[in-house]
Amino acid sequence: MAKWIPGAAVFGLLCLMIIPAPGIWGVLIGAICVLAIVVSLSLFLLDRAATGILAWRARVRAKGRSRGRAVHAGSGMTRKV
Repeated sequence: MAKWIPGAAVFGLLCLMIIPAPGIWGVLIGAICVLAIVVSLSLFLLDRAATGILAWRARVRAKGRSRGRAVHAGSGMTRKV
């Protein structure tokens, strides 16, 4: 969803508070604005959660693949871990 949609919805709600629309049109416009804000917020939270899960999975996979070497103190010898 475009980043300007929540801003436009908030602006629409503020306009409805300042200049109220008559009857069903005010209710309809307000409901659409609130729906746009809720949908964009839920998509934002879903995106953040998915990004966190993907980053965690990449860290786990990278940790499992790494084969480092441990150095014995003072001897200069290395061994596979």
